[in-house]
Amino acid sequence: MLFELMAPFYDWFIRVANVDHSRRMPEWLAPVEGMEVLDLGGGTGVNARTLAGAGARVTVVDASRAMLDRAAAKKVPARLIKSDAANLPLPDESFDIVLISDAWHHFRDHAGVVREVARVLRPGGRLYIIDFDLQKRKTRFLALLEKLVAEPSTFTAPDNLVEMLRQAGIKGDFRYLTANQFIYKGVKG
Repeated sequence: MLFELMAPFYDWFIRVANVDHSRRMPEWLAPVEGMEVLDLGGGTGVNARTLAGAGARVTVVDASRAMLDRAAAKKVPARLIKSDAANLPLPDESFDIVLISDAWHHFRDHAGVVREVARVLRPGGRLYIIDFDLQKRKTRFLALLEKLVAEPSTFTAPDNLVEMLRQAGIKGDFRYLTANQFIYKGVKG
């Protein structure tokens, strides 16, 4: 519900909130040229536009029709699919890269999302998750705000995320981008 309402001004909001990392995505995910990239929870296509501009073939999957409609209105050069992240209508081993940016904590079924990511990622494929660490004060404030607007969020501690993904055959680690935001980088074995 929140994202249906936020869609018209989401791009502005992420810039103001200083969580728009789209300009850095090609660097962080390099190499991307010629790669099949799944932007899971990709919303209005902010990251998809940048990655496509760097030569990636991008598919955006999001649960919000309004967010995808906004991406279409902006003519984001990507395939846009409305779907639950835990039940992807995509073939096995079809992506070189999966990106989940500022969306992980919005997914209700983390185990299902991990299963689906492991299924659609090719062997040797890379997974990137950018999210917030609830152990940090700023993130606790964000969680409270989201709760106040009836947006249930489930944050995962970075160490727990690393272990959850390792058990699914994706090995990686994380580093902090900001005081409360981290990036996980993993490779499917």
